[in-house]
Formats: sequence, C-alpha cells, structure tokens
Amino acid sequence: MQDFLVPVLPRVALSLLAIDFLRYLLGAGSVWLLVYVLMKRQLAGRRILDATPAPGQVRREITYSLSTVAIFAANGLTTWLMIHAGMLRVYTDVAARGWAWWAFSLVLIVVAHDAYFYWTHRWLHHRRWFRAVHGRHHASRHPTPWAAYAFHPVEAIIQAVFLPLFLLVVPVHGSVIGIFLLHMIVRNAIGHCAHELFPWRWTPRGWLRWITPVSHHHFHHARNRGNYGRDPRRAAGAGHYDRRLCWNAVGDWPVAALNIAQKALSVA
Repeated sequence: MQDFLVPVLPRVALSLLAIDFLRYLLGAGSVWLLVYVLMKRQLAGRRILDATPAPGQVRREITYSLSTVAIFAANGLTTWLMIHAGMLRVYTDVAARGWAWWAFSLVLIVVAHDAYFYWTHRWLHHRRWFRAVHGRHHASRHPTPWAAYAFHPVEAIIQAVFLPLFLLVVPVHGSVIGIFLLHMIVRNAIGHCAHELFPWRWTPRGWLRWITPVSHHHFHHARNRGNYGRDPRRAAGAGHYDRRLCWNAVGDWPVAALNIAQKALSVA
C-alpha cells in the first residue's frame, strides 16, 4: 500500500460508510414514503396478494440491511484501494474513451450484473444454502422496500464482490459506477415494495418487454422458488415476461389468490 494512502484511510472508510448508508436510506426510504404514505390510498388496489408486513418484519429488514451497508462499505474501501494500486480499470476522463464507450459500459455493467445476480440467486436457492444463508432474506414473505438490502452477511459479500470482479476486466468511468449503484438500490427497493407499479401493457411486447413487474419478484418471495430474475439464457422478451411465466412461481395457488394477483396486475 502506498504510504500516502494510510493517513486518509479512516476518512475514506467513514465517507464510504456514510454514502452507502444514505444510498440505502434515501433509496428504500423514498420508495416506502411514496408507496406506503403519500400514495397509500391511490395504490391500495395495486397491493399484490393483499400483502401485509408481519409484526417485527420491518425492524428485521432494516437490521439486516444495516449489516449489508457495513459490508458494502468495506467492499467499497477494498475496491478503492485496488483502484489506487492499479489493479482495477477505472478512469476519470470521459474523453479517454469517448461517450460511446461510456454509454456502452453503463449498459454492459447492468446486463452483466443481471446475469451474475440470476445465477448466484439460483445457487442460493439450493436447499443447503437457502437454509443457512438466503432464507434470511426470504423471512419477508411480503417484503417492504426496507428489505432491499436485507441479506445474510454471506449473501451480502457475494453481491458486493460483483463490482471489483467486473472492474478487473472492463474499464469503467467513475460516474458509470455511481449511476449503476444508484440504479441498483432504486430498482431493488421498487422490486420489494409489494405493489404493482407498472401497467401490465408495458411488459408483454415491444421494446419495454425487458421490464420485470414488481409481481415477478413478489411471487418469488411468497413461494420461495421460481422467478429468480431475468434469465440470461433467454433472448430479450422471449416469453420470460409473458403473464403465464410471470406467474410461474404460483401456478398451483388457489383461484382466489390468483384473482387478487390478477386485480393487482390489471391496468386501472
């Protein structure tokens, strides 16, 4: 480690911890405030499966999420040290590679993370790992936005290491990293908000078919299987977001429950 980095390490560590905490607080808190307070009445008809948080659930979600914040901050510090050691490919001048690469690298990091999340998520649903690790996240059968980071520490580490692994092989501008991290917390908070925010007509066809509705992940929580994410083996929209496959985790639910889900998915 370069000697000049040692004096600034505590300040950098605290700054990263504060940034990760604020990212979680503002990302999850904003979605919660919008869905559960400001637009509670307007969105009541879009609540999925009449979802209601269990007693103590929000407290548990926040507790695990704060643990994840600390792990993400530690990973951020490690990433920062690796950047300064020249091990990771991060640059600061957009002109060095141009705006075309800047835009392409932003799309690439999102797509690569989708694939990484899908396969690590499926692996964590193996019986052994689900019981020991991923089951902590699934303790919220009807999650709230505060569950966005509610991971067992092992799962938090698995998700955190994606970024330095990606930066080992792909050169990325610093602003792309910031946008990617902001995108992830907002998307994660929305995916756990238990209300279908997207009109169904957005997703089955056309260029918006890559969007997974909130119901897709909510059903995954409710049944603990299926709907692991966007399957990277499928071409964009190749049936994966068809209404039938969006429900592939609840195919044997009672008709009454499916009727409630149908109402939540319908366009007002």
